[in-house]
Amino acid sequence: MNTVESSGPLPWWSRQPHLLLAGHLLLLHALAFGGWKLPTVRILWFVALGLFLLWQPFVAGEQRMNPRQGSALLALALASTWLLDPWLMLIWCGALAAVIGGRVLWTSRRLERAGYLFAFGYLVCLIIFGVVPEISPAVVLDPLPRHTLGLYMPALLAVLVAFPAHPQRRQAGDAFDLFYGMLVFLALAVFVLGALAFTLVGGVSYVEALVKTSLSIAAALLVLAWAWNPRGGFSGIGSALSRYLLSVGLPLEQWLIQLAEASERETHPVRFLATAAEQLDRMPWVVGCAWRAGTDAGEFGIASPHAQTYRRNDVVLTLYFRYPPSPAMRWHVEWLLRLATEFYLVKFQTHELQRMGYLQAVYETGARVTHDVKNLLQSLQTLCYAASRPGDPVAVAQLLARQLPQIAERLKSTLDKLQRPQIEDSHSISARLWWERLQDRHAGNHLEWQADLRDTVELPGTLFDSVAENLLQNALSKRQHESGIEISVKLTVDRNSPVFSVRDSGQAIEPPLAESLFRAPVASEYGLGIGLYHAARQAEETGYVLSLAENLPGAVRFTLAPRS
Repeated sequence: MNTVESSGPLPWWSRQPHLLLAGHLLLLHALAFGGWKLPTVRILWFVALGLFLLWQPFVAGEQRMNPRQGSALLALALASTWLLDPWLMLIWCGALAAVIGGRVLWTSRRLERAGYLFAFGYLVCLIIFGVVPEISPAVVLDPLPRHTLGLYMPALLAVLVAFPAHPQRRQAGDAFDLFYGMLVFLALAVFVLGALAFTLVGGVSYVEALVKTSLSIAAALLVLAWAWNPRGGFSGIGSALSRYLLSVGLPLEQWLIQLAEASERETHPVRFLATAAEQLDRMPWVVGCAWRAGTDAGEFGIASPHAQTYRRNDVVLTLYFRYPPSPAMRWHVEWLLRLATEFYLVKFQTHELQRMGYLQAVYETGARVTHDVKNLLQSLQTLCYAASRPGDPVAVAQLLARQLPQIAERLKSTLDKLQRPQIEDSHSISARLWWERLQDRHAGNHLEWQADLRDTVELPGTLFDSVAENLLQNALSKRQHESGIEISVKLTVDRNSPVFSVRDSGQAIEPPLAESLFRAPVASEYGLGIGLYHAARQAEETGYVLSLAENLPGAVRFTLAPRS
């Protein structure tokens, strides 16, 4: 026999499983063909059980048994030897055929799988020609020579030893397919009992009964195989069975539809969870449900001893059953509760994001208002400084008459932002008028003014006021630290849209600071922090872009232009 070497020292029976199986089949053959009647041959049943225990794929054969297990096994072996008859051997052979059939699916090598199939075929022939004729004298193999078959069939076991084999793997789920084994046992039971029924009830010969039973089962399996997975139209019994096993009274897609509809109706996460829990009351096997999400809780129906609980974060869902649920039912219910919880968590996160968005809007509005108030105070300080300087009282009065209404209007607009944090004031104003007002406000700051305007051009006054005050105040603060800086202010028209820029001749902004200037609030000696960040956000909301167009020593220029 060709064996596949395995890692580590193994007993000889683990290295040669086909030899154990062939020995077990040989002893069964001796018992099936009349040997069970002789006490001297019946003792071979002990040896057959020992070979099976060494071969079986469930528990490692080299393990030791404690005295209690040994006593129970010995008592079972003695009882089976005392009660050994054709019916017991028929049940044993059917169970052995199921074990061999369940092993076929877990064998990857083709020749090794062929060896198991050969052993399975030999066991079926042993049942047909050896065990069943021992049940009743009416079962006769004529014209087949049963004595000759019983004499020469064991020679076929030598072929089984020639197939390759490898040591058994006895891990759970890796040694035997229970469902497939049960199907093999049931199919073999139907075949044997059908042949006996044809023989004893139909009054036909045993050989003819075998032929009719074989053809009937083959035709039934052919129809079942086609109905299981047809080529077109009907989805098949297999698909229907899979859907039933996965649904258990409530189709999964129907539950998803109900959750989606409840999610559309209820925007609040807690109310959605309560609605989803109440929909579980439609199931016939549910008598009650309790849920808890944070500090909120609810329940419906009645509580029963049979319950299942699903926990996720601060969400707890408990479902009460009318009867004790099966493992498949618990697995299915866990998926239903998991889906409902996932929907709740999504809505809860959406609700939290909305709350955080509102708080962020309030924060940004407050920051903008604070910065605008600071700019207004600086404008008032400039007016107070101009009024305190000696000069023409008439000119000072005219300056105050022009600037105070503008400051009052800007202050009113700033206060309106506190009442309407989500709405940005975007009133338009003539570009020429806005430019004249800006020059008036900064008349004494020694700035260079450049303009190329048209009478019909308008601009968003609130945005340009905020950006202009931020840029000019930053440039003036920079001038206080770097003497001799020249500041130029320019307003031009590009494709019928205003473009505003402020340029100074000071030092360039450091590259790390320049990269994050408009992306987040930053710390700077001259300002250039939260004011420019909010101004950039405000420009983006209005359809403009605030950028650092030039950043060189002696040439630092900020530009506010329409978004391209």
